[in-house]
Amino acid sequence: MFNVNRVTLLGHATRDAEVRATKAGHPVAHVGLATNRSWKDAAGKLQEEVEFHNLVCFNPLADFAGKTVSKGAPLYVEGHLHTSKWEKDGKKASRTEIYVDRLVLLSARKGAAIAAEVAAAA
Repeated sequence: MFNVNRVTLLGHATRDAEVRATKAGHPVAHVGLATNRSWKDAAGKLQEEVEFHNLVCFNPLADFAGKTVSKGAPLYVEGHLHTSKWEKDGKKASRTEIYVDRLVLLSARKGAAIAAEVAAAA
């Protein structure tokens, strides 16, 4: 049986990248990303929906995100879904995040060339 866990997103950062270090000293960056979807309903009225995503970048990607990603920055992201589960005070909780494999910072101008790109080491 074949399996695929891939995510491709194009959106805007909802906040500046927050970089921290693991206990082992490796950098980890957390970035919020918003994506929009538009469609016309049966009455022909334009509808819009916004989705918010939690991105996690490790090592060189974390360094890159920390130096370049600020609120409103247009980003192209490739990665995979990762769900963490825990229990606190007897209540189960979970959080699904996108572990980033490739991060491209796009220029804010329409039609402009890609400004910078970093991919995780394979």
